[in-house]
Amino acid sequence: MRARRRRALEPLLVPVLLLVYVFRRLIFLGELPFRRDASLLFVPLKQWMSQALRAGALPEWWPWDGLGMPFVAVPVLSAFHPSNLLFAVLPFKAAFVLQLLVPIPVAVWGTWRLARALGLRPVFAALAVSTYTLGFYFLGLVEFTSMSLAAAALPWLWWGSLRCRRSMSLRPAAVGLPLAWMLLAGDPHLAIMGSMGSAAFLVRRAPLRRLVRSLTSLVLGAGLGAMLAAVQLVPSLLLFRETPRATGAGIVGPDYWRFDLAQLSGMVSPDALLGRDVMFDSTYLGLGVLALAVTGALARGASRGALVGIAVVSMVLAAGSVTPLWSVFSAAVPFWKSFQFPVKAVGPAMLAVPLLAARGAQQVLRSDLRRLLPGGLCAVAVVLGGALSQWGTAGWALGLAGVLVIAAQRRALAPALAWCALVLVALELGLVNQRVVPTTPEDAYEPPPLARALAQNGVSGEGFSYLFAWKASHPFGPGLEQSRAQNEALMPLRGALHGLPTSNVYLQGFSARYQELVLAQRERWLGGLAGVFGTRFFIAAPSQLRPEQLQHVVARDERVDAVVVPFRRFLPRAYVTQGVTVRPRAEVPDYLGSPSFRAGAEVVLEAEAPGVSPDLARAPEGAARPVERIRRDGDAVEIETTLSQPGMLVLNESFYEGVEASEGGTPLPMYPANHLARAVPLGAGRHVVRFEYRTPGLTVGAGLSASAVVLLSIAELGRRRLRLRTPLRVAPAADEGRPP
Repeated sequence: MRARRRRALEPLLVPVLLLVYVFRRLIFLGELPFRRDASLLFVPLKQWMSQALRAGALPEWWPWDGLGMPFVAVPVLSAFHPSNLLFAVLPFKAAFVLQLLVPIPVAVWGTWRLARALGLRPVFAALAVSTYTLGFYFLGLVEFTSMSLAAAALPWLWWGSLRCRRSMSLRPAAVGLPLAWMLLAGDPHLAIMGSMGSAAFLVRRAPLRRLVRSLTSLVLGAGLGAMLAAVQLVPSLLLFRETPRATGAGIVGPDYWRFDLAQLSGMVSPDALLGRDVMFDSTYLGLGVLALAVTGALARGASRGALVGIAVVSMVLAAGSVTPLWSVFSAAVPFWKSFQFPVKAVGPAMLAVPLLAARGAQQVLRSDLRRLLPGGLCAVAVVLGGALSQWGTAGWALGLAGVLVIAAQRRALAPALAWCALVLVALELGLVNQRVVPTTPEDAYEPPPLARALAQNGVSGEGFSYLFAWKASHPFGPGLEQSRAQNEALMPLRGALHGLPTSNVYLQGFSARYQELVLAQRERWLGGLAGVFGTRFFIAAPSQLRPEQLQHVVARDERVDAVVVPFRRFLPRAYVTQGVTVRPRAEVPDYLGSPSFRAGAEVVLEAEAPGVSPDLARAPEGAARPVERIRRDGDAVEIETTLSQPGMLVLNESFYEGVEASEGGTPLPMYPANHLARAVPLGAGRHVVRFEYRTPGLTVGAGLSASAVVLLSIAELGRRRLRLRTPLRVAPAADEGRPP
């Protein structure tokens, strides 16, 4: 039996070897990803988290971006995902690379189990594995750690729904565990769509009792998954209320990066998307795979309707507002309007299509004339490829058509030729799509010239921030070259690698206050309002500057044509002021940008804020006075200052729920200052004030997750004991039970 199982697993060697080849630079050469979010977002975030975890602390506040924002509550960090334990026990580079590689075996084995559960034979199950894991979607998510981890669990979620469908006993863990994995990974978008796909697998003809039991398992599994992931979900939902995502707003429009005709053509043309601003550099699946998927959609079989429905809904949804479906989802599905980049909705289709393609290829084993359909449709695809002048994909389809036609005619050769079809599909996708996993030697992460210049000019965690306004003055090549240029020009989060805070925002945890003041008034912010919040320098291309500004350049990077220029006027990171103005929150942004506002001489408080009354108002008196000392201690900032008369201490760091001010352990009243920052009233004398952030909902969420783990453990222990107590049923011998 074991030998038979080993032989059944042999086809998996094909996708596994191709995946090793695609990721060879990560595995064997010690290189790191260096494209867009990999270098701009995830490397800085994971390095910061790694340092904190190895020091025995859980980092709850991120001080380096957009004047600071919550850290572990931001889902994209995958802060509570099991794979993050790697950062607590391994050096950063090893942990980062291993976390990038974790999704591969999870997706391979999960897709295999799902394909086998759908009735696919080993070789064709391996073909489904190859098409999913070597397809553009899965490989293209390497730079997005959270999405890659979630995509790896999608096959397991669907496999769990099949177990719920086929078993008469409740199996909520089969759905709950992969769903929790996806939610902890930080991709609620795919978790919602994957759960809808799970429900689609339950739609079938069956006795009412079985349907009710299957649906009950699914609902209980979803509840279990949510409880297991509560340690992430509860803080994220509480933070969500403070962000612009709660109203559907964001940095870009809701239709940015949607699945359009160009990306549809990219499924058969490897170069269709080169040079375009897209989420996936390639959407290539090949004519052969698409022809097999059509074959699978036409073939009868278990869950065919579910797979076809999932693929169609997913692709239509990925088109964004081009169809009414996106608006329907935005109105009916909780939190859907807060998601951006509709193209991400193709995820379920990119698993359904490989399963349909594998089922289509398996039709060559039939005994009727339908065994000719896979090869016939692949031959049609060859003609279509020639008509479109796509000779490369047509050539692969031609080889696949020949193999499948011969397999259908020579039944004895079908097993060996099925292997040939598997190898052709895996080679085609692996060789074409490997370019979506670009890497670079580790030295590319060394401080670029502008980072060194800013550090030399006093920018640090306790000092002043910089503002990124650079736009390329000349074209760069696509892919890695463009990413390198952006990194050397010090894109916002990139500076965190070198201890440089920024007043820009890139991490998606920024508050609605930041949206209202900064993103909604971009010109005013760049024109000098950023200096009110402690921003000392800005980075720009020389062509963006006025002649008098060019005279004050303090640093230049010739390769990317970027310069560092100081703001003419700026306030300290923390200061004391005497003047206090009280205005309604809606009026504060306009007042800050008006000539009436006296930066530093006054601080603007919101009339609606708890504890704020008109009695706090005082006329501006003198300039801002810097504090004596600022010290950062983990998630806290400690400020030491001496006042000769009562005044208001202002810290240019973001105001959020969860931030508390205290002195000597005694809580102090704290108000939102100048719409973004924090202010504390102080009396005359010497003060040591501590601002500290504690993630709202973290304790409650951790308690719920721990309770779910305990309940799951008790249920598993009870199930095992019940199995041990149940007498083993021995099958009767061949002649037993028969009349004499």
